[in-house]
Amino acid sequence: MLVRLFRSNQPGVLAFLLLLVPGLFLGHVRTPAPLMERAMPMQHLAQGLYTSVPWSYGVFQLVLVFLVAVQLTALMNGAELVDRRNHLPALLFPLLLATLAAPGDLGPAFLGMPFLLWGLRRTWSITSGGPALSPLFDAGLLIGLAALCYMPYAFLLVVVWASVSVIRPFQWREYVLPLVGQLLMFYLAWGVLRLLGVDDWQPLRTILVPGPSPKVQGGAREMMLLVLLATMLAVSLFEFTRQYTRGVVREQNLRSSLLAFCATSGLLIFLVMLLNDRYPAVLLAAPLASLFTFGSLGTRRAWLSELAVGVLLALAIWKQYG
Repeated sequence: MLVRLFRSNQPGVLAFLLLLVPGLFLGHVRTPAPLMERAMPMQHLAQGLYTSVPWSYGVFQLVLVFLVAVQLTALMNGAELVDRRNHLPALLFPLLLATLAAPGDLGPAFLGMPFLLWGLRRTWSITSGGPALSPLFDAGLLIGLAALCYMPYAFLLVVVWASVSVIRPFQWREYVLPLVGQLLMFYLAWGVLRLLGVDDWQPLRTILVPGPSPKVQGGAREMMLLVLLATMLAVSLFEFTRQYTRGVVREQNLRSSLLAFCATSGLLIFLVMLLNDRYPAVLLAAPLASLFTFGSLGTRRAWLSELAVGVLLALAIWKQYG
């Protein structure tokens, strides 16, 4: 029923998120805000809000889940990445995030995700023959703003370059401008911090998470989740390949850009895991929600999609309240 509801192109189905998101993430509302001694400037600003208004952390997390779910849907539909416009990403993203992130574990990467998706939307709005310098500069600024929340996001500038390489013929300025935009955002942040008297800002040190490594859990829930995600990924990649081969050139280029985003996110997860033995859940939830949309869109054997999403919902509830 859930998949059938969100498979439609009716914006009214997003109202269901007003029930789903609080139901899944109520534990995050009751969890106190984590305090990070080493954090990027935007995260420091958010922490100031959390400490001054105690209830703001939980409410802000709920708003961000809703915002990112809607943003991801708008990104997929606006770029016409799938054959039919739908609202499945808005359903899949909260479910995946809830299965991966325990209360209090969303962190600064989640804060920067709206800026990252906004930057991707600006990037994928370019065409092979139209103007591109302004959108690409904006994308660099927005990814730089996302990196001011979570430093590893700066690495995702390669997604912009990969997208430009498949969408447009080579123009060296279109590769330089996103980098200039990102560096400009860091320069502005450095200048503001100097005016505020902060002289010891070390962005690279914020990547390291202090404290012991989390315990590796291999229980029944984790095994069920692994099998479910692997199955859904295999089906989704098969459907993605089918739609890719049938698409016109622009659709193929944009779907290649989506693959670049997913692959770069996976590489970033691997690199962060090498340093911290953990990774931000949103780095996996957002790409998977995009890919799983392809596997959930078909109407043949629709009951299998309903079953998979139902199990995913059960695992999400188990993670949050079990």
